[in-house]
Amino acid sequence: MVIPCMRLEQLRQVDLNLLIIFAVIAEERSVTKASARLLLSQPAVSRALQRARSMFQDELVIRSSSGFELTLRGRKIVQELEQLLPKIEGLVVPSVFDPKRERSNFRISGPDNVCIALLPHLCRRYTTESYKVNFDFLPWQAEAVDMLEGGKLDLIFHIDEGLLPSHFISEKLYREDWICAVARQSKFGDRLTLKQYLAAEHLTVTTLPSVQNIPDKQLAALGAKRRSSVRMPYFGAALSCLPGTELVLTLTNGMRQMVERNSTLRLVKAPQELRPFHFLMVWHPRLTTDARHTWLREAVRQVSPPEASGQRL
Repeated sequence: MVIPCMRLEQLRQVDLNLLIIFAVIAEERSVTKASARLLLSQPAVSRALQRARSMFQDELVIRSSSGFELTLRGRKIVQELEQLLPKIEGLVVPSVFDPKRERSNFRISGPDNVCIALLPHLCRRYTTESYKVNFDFLPWQAEAVDMLEGGKLDLIFHIDEGLLPSHFISEKLYREDWICAVARQSKFGDRLTLKQYLAAEHLTVTTLPSVQNIPDKQLAALGAKRRSSVRMPYFGAALSCLPGTELVLTLTNGMRQMVERNSTLRLVKAPQELRPFHFLMVWHPRLTTDARHTWLREAVRQVSPPEASGQRL
C-alpha cells in the first residue's frame, strides 16, 4: 500500500481519540453524559470537542432546544464512523477463531509415523458436523521446510535434530521410543541386543531421499551400521512387507497398535542403544498470533500424548 505524501501529512494530524470522543458526544447528545461514559472530566471532553471542530473545520454539533444537534457535516462523519470504528477495533483487538462457525483450511505435513500417531485422533475429534474446518494433509517431502517458509504449509511435524531454520518456532509434542516389528513366525525372541540387531537383515524406512534416518545416525555414533535389504519411504507399507520374511523393521512406539492389530506380526524390544527422541510441531513466526493458527496448534496439542507438550523451543 502506497500513501501519497500529501495524504500522509493529513493523516498524521488525525487524533483517533477525538473521533471516539466525538462519536460518543454525537450518540449521547450531551457533553456531561459523554464525559461520564468516557470516564473523563467534562472540561476534558469539551476541550476534545473544540479540537475535533478545529480538525474538521466544522461545528459538528450545535445547541438546540433538545440538547445537541448534529450539523450536516457532523451527521456525515457519524455515518462514516459507524463503519470505520468497528474496523479499527478489529485491527487492535485480538481476533478469536471459532471453528464451529468459520470455515478454514489447514495444510499440514509430516512423516507417516507421526501422522499415524496424531491424525486419526485429529480427524475423529474435529471432522464432525459441528466443525467447519478442513485438513489438507500433504505428503512429507524434502521441500516441506521451504513450503512452510513460503506459506504453502501451515504446520509441519519434524524430529528434534537441530536442523530447522533458526527463525522457525517449534514446540515439543511428545517423546517417541523405538520398537521393532517382525513376522510372527520369525526366529527372533522378545528382545534384540545390539549384536543381534546388527546381525539381522533390516527393512529400513527413509522418509526423505538421501537423508540418514535417526536409527542409522545413532548407530553411526556408536561406530556401527545395520544391513538393509529393502528401503522404502513409508512405515505403513513397510509393515505389510514383513510377513513371510526374517526382516526387522524399526519403527516408533506411536505405531504400536498397528502391529498389535496385525495377527501376522509381533513386537520385539529394540536395543537399548537406540535412544528416544521428540516430535515437534513447527510453524513460521508470522503465524504465531494468527487466531486460526493458534486454534490449530491447540487442537494438535489436545490429540498429542501429554508428557512433553507445551515445551516451546
